[in-house]
Amino acid sequence: MPEQIRTVAKKPPQKASTVEFISTGSIILNLAASQKGRDGGWARGRINNIVGDGSSGKTLLALEACAWAFYNIEKIKSDLFSKVKKVIIVYNNIEGVMDFPIPEMYGQRFHDSVEWIQSETCEEFGRDYQRRVKALRSDEFLLYVLDSIDATIAKAAKERIEKAIKTDKEEDGSYGTEKAKYFSGAFFNQLCSIMEKKNETMEKKDATLILISQVRDKIGVTFGKKKYRTGGKALDFYTHQVAWLYEKKKLKKTFRSQERVYGIRVVAKWERNKTAKPFREEEFTILFDYGLDDIGTMLDYLYGPEAKEIEWNDKKNKKLELVDLIENDSGEYDKLVDLVEQDWNEIEEKIMPKRKRRFNA
Repeated sequence: MPEQIRTVAKKPPQKASTVEFISTGSIILNLAASQKGRDGGWARGRINNIVGDGSSGKTLLALEACAWAFYNIEKIKSDLFSKVKKVIIVYNNIEGVMDFPIPEMYGQRFHDSVEWIQSETCEEFGRDYQRRVKALRSDEFLLYVLDSIDATIAKAAKERIEKAIKTDKEEDGSYGTEKAKYFSGAFFNQLCSIMEKKNETMEKKDATLILISQVRDKIGVTFGKKKYRTGGKALDFYTHQVAWLYEKKKLKKTFRSQERVYGIRVVAKWERNKTAKPFREEEFTILFDYGLDDIGTMLDYLYGPEAKEIEWNDKKNKKLELVDLIENDSGEYDKLVDLVEQDWNEIEEKIMPKRKRRFNA
């Protein structure tokens, strides 16, 4: 362990909250997303966007946020929202595919409580979400996931397809343009005013939207970003946090001479962040049929992903044995979180320019 993180530093005084968060399920990702470990994550009451290519963990990251909110949001003492008495979680699975064993990973009660729906068009999704936000009461919390924007289709495009099938003729029109026009125009413009409207106790609506986007390749680009996501430029304007995910490595084990993949290591980069410092980038681990490996990811952050043995409490431990120890001891877990937060905050402090304030109160 590096010398500078052997002892736990005193936590800085807490400032009044201007934004609160829904945990990503990982302390490391919380820090990258919000500069907060235990209390950080996705901006609550805002619009957030998860972007990535196939099998990069987009759906799982959304499910982790849903599961954390389901089991924890009623316990949170909020400075911005009323005490939550009813949790509403909606997963709009446009793609119609959900290969995760949800009950085993997150509990049968979670699975049975989530509203699993599938809208046919982007307009239908937009109406559904806006109706729910309008109807949201002061003691209700709404977390809504759209998976994914790319799988939605505009109503006009859907009607053209149905007509083409009946007439057996070529279709006219542009699907992407119609969808982008809807999101850039009607949806986001109206949604922001709805989300900011006060409820019956004159508080901001406690509604959070997570949009999932697929990565697309820009054809013929020789410099600049070669990847983009659909949905129009509105996603760059109205979202508060945008995380791009990239698979870095497949994790493999060999048993009886057979090599199998049991997880992946993913890089998450916050390309946009209105609630904390942008462009933070960190790696995290996903284990198949388990989810985010919070403890393993923190140990990888402190000691490196290739470490086989780790010194902990003046004793050398095999990494997997240490994970088991920390997982079953809340005090050891808190110690690990403190060490990670301290290291992160020290790095942030060291890289900040030390300049005289230009304006004084």
